[in-house]
Amino acid sequence: MSIVLWRQRIVVAALLGFIALLLSVPLGLRAQEVIGQSTPMPPDEPAFTGVPLLQQQPGALDAYRDTPFVPGELLVGFYNGDTRALQQLNQEVQAAAVETLDLRGLDGATGTGNVVGQRIQVPAGEEWAVMERLLADPTVAFAVPNWLVYAAEDKSFSGPSGEPVAAPEVPFPINDPQYDSEQWYLQRINASHAWALAYADDGFGGAFTEVQVAIVDSGIDVNHPEFRNHLLAGKNYVTPGAPPDDDCGHGTHVAGTIGAVANNAVGIAGVAPKVRIDSRKVLSLNVFGECVGSAADVSQAIRDAADAGADIINLSLETPAPNVVMEAAVQYALTQNALLIAASGNLGLTTVSWPARYPEVMAIAATTYNDTHSSYSNSGPEVELAAPGGSDTFLMISTWPGEVFCVYSRTTPSQSDYCKTQGTSMAAALVSGAAATIKSLSPGMSAAEIRQLLRDTAKDLREPVNFVGSGRLDLHAALREILPPVLDFSPTTLARDVFSGTLPYTVTLRLDNPSSTAVDWRAELIAGESFVEFHGAVSNTITSTVSYGDPAYLSFTISPGRLTPGSHAATLRLVELLPDGTQRPHLIDLSLLVWPLQELHRRYFPMILSSTAAVIPEVAYRWETPLRTEDRVSYLLFDNNHIGISLPFTVTLRDQEFHDARIYADGFLRFPDTEAGDSLPNHCLPNLTQPAQAIYAWWANLDPTIAGGRISSFQPTDDRFVVEFDNVSSATGVTPAYRVSFQIVLYRDGDIRLNYRTTPALMADLPNVTVGVEARDGLFYNQVACKDSDQEIGFLPQPRQSLLFEGKGAIY
Repeated sequence: MSIVLWRQRIVVAALLGFIALLLSVPLGLRAQEVIGQSTPMPPDEPAFTGVPLLQQQPGALDAYRDTPFVPGELLVGFYNGDTRALQQLNQEVQAAAVETLDLRGLDGATGTGNVVGQRIQVPAGEEWAVMERLLADPTVAFAVPNWLVYAAEDKSFSGPSGEPVAAPEVPFPINDPQYDSEQWYLQRINASHAWALAYADDGFGGAFTEVQVAIVDSGIDVNHPEFRNHLLAGKNYVTPGAPPDDDCGHGTHVAGTIGAVANNAVGIAGVAPKVRIDSRKVLSLNVFGECVGSAADVSQAIRDAADAGADIINLSLETPAPNVVMEAAVQYALTQNALLIAASGNLGLTTVSWPARYPEVMAIAATTYNDTHSSYSNSGPEVELAAPGGSDTFLMISTWPGEVFCVYSRTTPSQSDYCKTQGTSMAAALVSGAAATIKSLSPGMSAAEIRQLLRDTAKDLREPVNFVGSGRLDLHAALREILPPVLDFSPTTLARDVFSGTLPYTVTLRLDNPSSTAVDWRAELIAGESFVEFHGAVSNTITSTVSYGDPAYLSFTISPGRLTPGSHAATLRLVELLPDGTQRPHLIDLSLLVWPLQELHRRYFPMILSSTAAVIPEVAYRWETPLRTEDRVSYLLFDNNHIGISLPFTVTLRDQEFHDARIYADGFLRFPDTEAGDSLPNHCLPNLTQPAQAIYAWWANLDPTIAGGRISSFQPTDDRFVVEFDNVSSATGVTPAYRVSFQIVLYRDGDIRLNYRTTPALMADLPNVTVGVEARDGLFYNQVACKDSDQEIGFLPQPRQSLLFEGKGAIY
């Protein structure tokens, strides 16, 4: 929303006030009520320790004189209900109370601090003068205009994008038709990976509880199929007694972003499953096309929503001036353990609008498709978090009521439909949906705990904190944090056949935890110490912690040289040390079968590794070869170098077609063939920098010029094309040094196969490397394994292993 629109609002407010004065008809007011003499007398110096801005002095709000407010209305608090000042005004300028205000929370908790609030009517045009007179009276606790509050959306965008930017995320299936091409913002917050974790048997197992989200906005389309069986009765504050029907569209759009039903084969998917929507209508469309309401109605809706049991209260609205009544409502809702989430505002200012500016409210800024700060999004130190809010090119689609004009499409749908827009309103709605998902999976968490979790797990965008706070919302990271920790280890059995006199060798056990919450563990050898010991350790007992992205390694030195032929067993006891003080033990077998030396010429005994490691389903190993030697094309690539190639057929990567690609010496194939910057260091996915569409077969610091490495390509059949890295060495300076041989196989039908002939063995000091596939500017990805400077996830492919990605279905 531009500065021009704010100036228009000021003119509109003044015009409405002038019309009201001419007609002597108060605008938007309820029936008048004159309050009689109040007792007892107020104290000479009222003692009060609640929200600030009480006992304001005349002139205290001069900075907000140009801020639009409801013509002819003031919000006034009287100590002990003493309204003599109002009665005196009534005799002079016909000032009268029209409604008692709910001030619970004014004392900073659940009370009012002996202050009685009134919404009063005064002659239009005289509001400021009356307010100044009231503030000079010692019986008056506060007096403020009834500021106008606007839907926090930006209507200054220029037009439609024209290009779909999203597709279904599989293996978590979504059948909502517009999710496929439009809901890019859900990919940016890692919603699909979060849902997969939420429903997985080794995740939360779909154990959702119902969560109540209050949306204080313009109402909702009660007949929209996306909300079927998910709506509470709600309330209309603009037209009391009427249903909370949405005449702006804004509230319906926000509600769909939060909780549109997923997998109902209709429209879109919302962020949060199992959400109950409590619509509180405080905004309405005026004759100038603005979605506007009053601070008093917003304040009452906040209190009522908290009383009704709201877990989350979404406030996708903004006003540029503080308000005692609203702040008191915020304080009250806080005492009821409601999490308040609000839009930072859409003027592109360096100050955050209210109510987001209150410290008790979570202020949300907006980001673009490219994960940068949206230019319209207000900034300031109060911003705690950012989430996608859209831009002119990439807007946000959500639910829309029938018979309401959609600015983006310039149409008015005849029935429930969908519309695109942008703004910090949409960003706040995404955060509210994420908070609801967290609360649903972990119902015991408090509002303060959820608020901190969202900040702690945000994606660092490397932008100023005043722009994005802690970073961009990452729902998957948040769920990883609250997933109950458990100790996973692989392999579960280390068994090997050896011959008498075999030299000592080392084996490694990896410990993992699917949760970002660390689990403590202790490992001790309880049998077999005569031939097994912890590698490099000073004792046979080791203690440490492990968490998601930060695995631990146990290496053992096995010395079979002096063992007699026969079976020998060692036992490792691995103990989880649980937070409640209990212990969960696991026993791991480290066994040897020693054969006499004379059997050497008759037997070959590999190590048996029984592993629980989860990777993409393994297929039969195959190493591709060209039909003829001359069919192979070799490329002279040196360290950190790349070269463009033409593809023999069109390759489809997540619904995008490519006719060329670029081979990077650092182990990946990028689409399309365009110049890019440095390919190192590698990153865990999603990788939001270049390259953004790539097959990362072994993205690491490699140098094919060392000791005879070769990079080549060939087409063994009409239906597939192979890019091969053969005997390629790690670059100088990488320790430990290693060699790797792998193939990237592109199929005409869209499948991708990765073949591995040589890879380094499992070890604690693995090189930094990423294996996976990424498409659509990092919106879709499937990561098999990654180790970068921050984390280590998954297991690297082993020698003689092939991985198959079946078309777009494996990239989600």
